[in-house]
Amino acid sequence: MAGMEAVPQELLRRAYERKPLHLLKIPLHFALWGAATWVLYATRDHAFAIPIGLLIGFFIANLIRGLGAIAHDAVHGNCARSKRLSYLIALVCWAPSGMSVTLYRNYHLHHHRITNSYPDVDNFVVTDYTRNPLLAKILLLVVYSFAYPIYFATQMSRYVKRLSAWQRVQMVLELVGWWAIIATAFYLLPLQVFVFFYGVPFLFGAALASLTSMIEHYEMLPHDDDAYSSRTYGTSAHFFNFLWNNVSYHNEHHKYPGIPFYNLRSFHEAAYPYYEERVKAECYPGVLAIAFHLYGRILKLDVTKLDARYQGLNKDAERSRLMALNGIQPGVTA
Repeated sequence: MAGMEAVPQELLRRAYERKPLHLLKIPLHFALWGAATWVLYATRDHAFAIPIGLLIGFFIANLIRGLGAIAHDAVHGNCARSKRLSYLIALVCWAPSGMSVTLYRNYHLHHHRITNSYPDVDNFVVTDYTRNPLLAKILLLVVYSFAYPIYFATQMSRYVKRLSAWQRVQMVLELVGWWAIIATAFYLLPLQVFVFFYGVPFLFGAALASLTSMIEHYEMLPHDDDAYSSRTYGTSAHFFNFLWNNVSYHNEHHKYPGIPFYNLRSFHEAAYPYYEERVKAECYPGVLAIAFHLYGRILKLDVTKLDARYQGLNKDAERSRLMALNGIQPGVTA
């Protein structure tokens, strides 16, 4: 059987089971963030305050990434049966990213519908910006090293247009609410503490988002079977996956978006022997090895071949057609 179709139904049944106890990761992550902030405050006059701050800032960036993974699960309806509770979980956990969860929800569920197609935001088509071979390589390296959030933000206007009037109000309220909290923190905290509490983590977070976005979807092609739509990575990076709440099991998530974050690792380990070899080939134990491999492929980019991928495609018509589709519904199990 192709893809992941040979995975026994019993494994899937267990993977879909909800275990609300795991949602205690939410207060744990915020508590760790608070403890990290206390360390920043206590060491602000230390001789090694800046190195300590950088390490703490990187740690906080990973905590925020982990909270975002739980928000992502709530958007899929995997954290609670109640729509209101799902929204509140998503709001609390996604807010640290600095983006509206209402806007993110519209984009992300649609991304699952059109994965790797031309208008998919996660499919960065560099030839839309330049066909110069050298500039194309530089732009790809920039986007997939630290600037992916900038590119991402420029694409969100198309999803704002998809929101209803109330959803747009909700989007603004979410943004104003979070940035008011950050403004308060800026006012109350010593500047040095604030920089490492949120400023540095924001920059590290941008780099993490850029790196992992490349790993998940760069050069992956559209396919009717989501078993082939993305890569799983970092399966041996247990500490980071604890902080990231298993977001790196990306192939499993795309194939079975209804599996809660806390079951993804155990499902992967149990189901892996049943995967087709082609799927196994896109599962990686680490993060940096596959990242550097993909950076190497960027350096070998053939613009002519990339152009050929979209040869004859009416890009405007394709974008209009696919942007008119609804995203997948929360609670979809496969």
